[in-house]
Amino acid sequence: MAANPYELTTREILSILFKERLKLFGIFAILALLVVGWSLTLTPYYQAAARMLVKSGREFQVRSDPNQPVAAAPSMTKQEVVNSEIQILTSRDLLEATINKIGADRLYPGSSGWFGFLGFSSSSDQSATQAALRKFEADFSVKPVELADVIEITYRNSDRQLAVQTLDTLIDLYQRKHAEMFADPRYKFLEQQTRQYEQQLDAATQKVTDIKNSQGVFDAEAQRSKLIDDRAATSTILQQLRSQAVDLHNRIDFLRGKLKSTPQMVAGTDSSSNAVDEAGARLLDLQVKAQQLRERYVGDVKPLHDAEAEIGKVQEFLHGPAASMRKTSSQRNPAYDDMAVALNRAEADAAPLDQQIALRTQQENTLEERLRNLENGAKALDDAQREQRTLTELVHTYRTQYEAARMTEDLDRGNSVSVSVLQKPQASDRPAGPRHVPFLLGGILLGLVGSSALLIYLLIFRETLITVESVERIIGVPVLASVPNSRRPENDNRSAAA
Repeated sequence: MAANPYELTTREILSILFKERLKLFGIFAILALLVVGWSLTLTPYYQAAARMLVKSGREFQVRSDPNQPVAAAPSMTKQEVVNSEIQILTSRDLLEATINKIGADRLYPGSSGWFGFLGFSSSSDQSATQAALRKFEADFSVKPVELADVIEITYRNSDRQLAVQTLDTLIDLYQRKHAEMFADPRYKFLEQQTRQYEQQLDAATQKVTDIKNSQGVFDAEAQRSKLIDDRAATSTILQQLRSQAVDLHNRIDFLRGKLKSTPQMVAGTDSSSNAVDEAGARLLDLQVKAQQLRERYVGDVKPLHDAEAEIGKVQEFLHGPAASMRKTSSQRNPAYDDMAVALNRAEADAAPLDQQIALRTQQENTLEERLRNLENGAKALDDAQREQRTLTELVHTYRTQYEAARMTEDLDRGNSVSVSVLQKPQASDRPAGPRHVPFLLGGILLGLVGSSALLIYLLIFRETLITVESVERIIGVPVLASVPNSRRPENDNRSAAA
């Protein structure tokens, strides 16, 4: 039974390697030389590098309350801040702005391709920008420095000065974009609100002045206290005057009643009847006095009791035997005249008292009205002053925030950001690449892979037998002799036969 022809021994493999050494070495040399040669044709490039330091600046501070000007502590880690800055540096808009400012044809000549050659200007510009952008992304690198708040930026180009200029331009545009991204959008709003509240504060101040001038409210508490005291004094005086007027009018009413019941003419008497007349006058006076005491006092008091006892005695005298001793004659009644005089005197006293009461009443009403107007004015003034205080606080708060936002806006306009250039863009005088050693190693590896592939092909698909062992293993019988395949002329049978 024939053996498997693919089961080769080490001697057979070494024989094949020795037999096909020229082919294997040729494939290895060709592939390695192609890679190395291709690396030699690459254009040398220079690499510009810069470093930027990320500081804890105003952009990375948050405000917990829009109405509070005090900034809170950063709410994100420094690593997040660095990653955010890297995203801004690698943003497509920033790269396109850099390419447009430097020029796509200057960075990568011939990037417009056939579009520019055919005269399609708009398509040429767009395609050139896109092609330059793809190349720029391949040549541009941004990475953080480990264990530091530093970002390293590199860019490579065949022109050393252009590489440095491009990186410098990109950093400048980045600082502008950073300022734009972290700009405070409340600047215009705060400016408008501050002016609006200032106008309202001026109106409230003018309103307070108008209330003070129109209603005479300057010191509400002092004015209220004085008006209350004046009203109390006026009320006390008015009460006393009214008490006196009541007594006086009661006396007038009593005298009028007595005057109606008293005859003007009485019968005349001799001198012995004078005691009776005096007793009658005395009785009248005692009755008036008793009436006044009843109006002044409540209950049975001693003065009233004494007056009534004396009235009883006088009446007893008048009704006694002395009354019959008078001689009747026609003459004017002195009691009537006395009561008339007393009535006139009482009416004369009542007129100015009534005038004083009317005057004091009017004064009391005036004080009441002034006090009521003062209360209304004080309330309106208090509301206006409260509004003034509120607007003053709002103006102070918004002015403080506006000044902070204005300062931030000025810093943004000056590109004063918290990411500073730690190392300016610079490039070495010697080209940074391409490096030929990696290409050489790659060529050697590719040559080994190609030679190995050829060797496997020869081992699998070869139709000839190389060694005696192969023949014995396949046909199953021992080989007695072998004839070498020599290309030398003395060993060539075909040339000998000719």
